[in-house]
Amino acid sequence: MRITNYLIISLLISQLSVAQTLNDFTRLVSSDLNGSARYTSMAGAFGALGGDLTAISFNPASSSVFLHSELGLSANYKNKLTESAYLNSNATYENYDIRLDHFGGVFVFNNNNEESPWSRISMGINFHKVIQYDQNAKIEGQNSTGIDQYFLYYADGLAFENLPLYDDETPSEVYQILGEEQGFAAQQAFLGYQGYIIDPESLEDENTSYESNVEYQNVNHLVDIVNRGWHRKTSLNISGLYKNLLHLGVNVNFHKIFLNHSQTLFETNQDQNSPTYNINFYDKLVTFGNGISTQIGAILKLKNIRLGATYDSPQWITLADETEQSISAFHYEGGLNIKEEIKPNITNFYEEYQLKIPSKTTLSFAYLFGNKGLISVDYSNQNLSNSSYKDQFGSNYLNEVSQEIKSRFDSVNTLKVGGEFRFKDISLRAGFLNQNAYQRKSTSNNTAITLGLGLDFGSSSLSLSLVNFEQNKEYELYSEGLTDVYALNQNLTQFTVSYNFKL
Repeated sequence: MRITNYLIISLLISQLSVAQTLNDFTRLVSSDLNGSARYTSMAGAFGALGGDLTAISFNPASSSVFLHSELGLSANYKNKLTESAYLNSNATYENYDIRLDHFGGVFVFNNNNEESPWSRISMGINFHKVIQYDQNAKIEGQNSTGIDQYFLYYADGLAFENLPLYDDETPSEVYQILGEEQGFAAQQAFLGYQGYIIDPESLEDENTSYESNVEYQNVNHLVDIVNRGWHRKTSLNISGLYKNLLHLGVNVNFHKIFLNHSQTLFETNQDQNSPTYNINFYDKLVTFGNGISTQIGAILKLKNIRLGATYDSPQWITLADETEQSISAFHYEGGLNIKEEIKPNITNFYEEYQLKIPSKTTLSFAYLFGNKGLISVDYSNQNLSNSSYKDQFGSNYLNEVSQEIKSRFDSVNTLKVGGEFRFKDISLRAGFLNQNAYQRKSTSNNTAITLGLGLDFGSSSLSLSLVNFEQNKEYELYSEGLTDVYALNQNLTQFTVSYNFKL
């Protein structure tokens, strides 16, 4: 029997493991097409152009293209239509938001010393939102596998003596103790047993085998998914123009991540005589991250041609997780229908760990038609299969997730094409983005079509952009037991307005 003498029950507990899965990795390495209206209206194809505040975060040589010091900010409206596909069933959900998306500045110092090869030095700072995670989705479908398989997976091998409530114990106390002493798996087994979803094959304390208490042929799944948060990158930049021919620049980037992911599964359509039915399982993960990366970039001027190259170092992100859970289900007891609800009201804290997102290389080309306009192309490559997790304890679980990343993710190749036509003080812009399906089970590319308008007032400018961005990603319902795949197709319509002024 488990003996406890806790005098004060803490609602915050620490575990020497992590809660990350491949689903969370997919979110953490995702990106949007955010930034200034000029940048987004040309699909971000600025690697060989520079002269844009958002472009500083992608090619650090961009800041010395500016002729004058400049400040700018951008706000956008996003409408997201998310369509889910799960076991041949589809569902849609729409949401929107309005946010300040970008702020930056560059300070230009011209060198009047004709003997120096450096004719211009620029220093910049850019606050760029890599992605806004905000998304709501609904998943519906009929499955021959139920959530009981999730709890059976984690209960397997665990001694039964850990799961009952003994004298004067509460569910919150036991959930807390199991988390502190045995970790995440024991907590899942406890929820499954106390929710009447699984039962031991015998009531002996030493029993380690379990069976389902739910009877079904096919069950209906309704899943609500809510994501909130962001990945923000702050770039500190210095760049110079060498012999009026070559722009060279360096960035030091600081990354900050906040991701709040909650998932509620409602499972129905169990057999009429099933001992347990109508199961509701709530799971929330909050991830906080801080990291650093560097970039070096160059832009070469050759008459009307511009050539650009950028190397992004790996991103080193330190992450920490928090989780909360609850479960409810109906069961028959003494001829009565009883709703069992387990709400531990416990926040699990996990030890910090590190995510390495691999380096990226970008090559760029642009052709300038004098003052009439330009066309620009960027191509970048990043091998996501080289991503890895680790912590100071040498976690076997993190090693396993890293191996899964190698087997399920490929290189991500992104092509951006943008153009601008100028008529006096008015600029018309357009662009196209294509990104391959870097999840090996996915076959649909991410694509964007962009349009924009710019008005130059001399000492200031106003830009507008319209982006239609279709992104496709695949996820597993749960990492173990109930692992069926669902796909989310997000059709993003984004309107951005930017105002820049010269100093």
